[in-house]
Amino acid sequence: MGHFNHSLGVATVNTNNAMAALTPTRAAATELTHLAGVPVLDVPSQFELLQQGYPVEDVYLVKAGIIKLIRLDEDGNELIVGLRSAGAVLGAASAILHKPHPVSGITLSRCSLYRFPVRAFLGMVKRGDDLCWHLHRVHSGEVYDQANQMIGLKYRSARQRVENMLWDLAKSSEEAALKSIKLEVPLKQREIAQLIGITPEHLSRVLKQLEDDGILSRVNGSLNLIDLEKLYHFTDA
Repeated sequence: MGHFNHSLGVATVNTNNAMAALTPTRAAATELTHLAGVPVLDVPSQFELLQQGYPVEDVYLVKAGIIKLIRLDEDGNELIVGLRSAGAVLGAASAILHKPHPVSGITLSRCSLYRFPVRAFLGMVKRGDDLCWHLHRVHSGEVYDQANQMIGLKYRSARQRVENMLWDLAKSSEEAALKSIKLEVPLKQREIAQLIGITPEHLSRVLKQLEDDGILSRVNGSLNLIDLEKLYHFTDA
């Protein structure tokens, strides 16, 4: 797994390391006016951006790609607690509260990121510029979506939750504007099941139902979503 060498300010890869729902971003990073001078980092898949229990050194604004947030227990068991995509801000809460990262953040695809050293980030936030407003919008969206996810666990069927996750993943892809797409799901089946609160076996049954209904097909580990508009997806209340 890769990690950042903070003293050099560049990405390095350590070959000795092994390796709650996608939060749609409601505020586009392209709206920010202070990004012109901020370098964009291009990092590979399986790259550790945040490390659980460590102090924050940098805050990241996601330009493109998908990152999973995980929590390890004392026995090393991994719990996936969420996904983040374009427009998300990583490490901001830890920076503002002066607390260590509660989770680790690992890229699931090649990602483009804006990187802010923590002091520079805090200075921008305290000045109240458009980054501060973007941060408020992102965090508000996360709170809103977390509530929607909790409602989904209680009142929506397993199939509806699976379809909504596929919808979110599809809408975060580069082919989001197309009616049908080939979706490379960057998650293990147990991770998807964990996120939506069902067993891996139940997830397999739901995917088979979606295949039988002509909504998707599975080929060599990829999902071909035949008609995105047929997928159930959560709507704003």
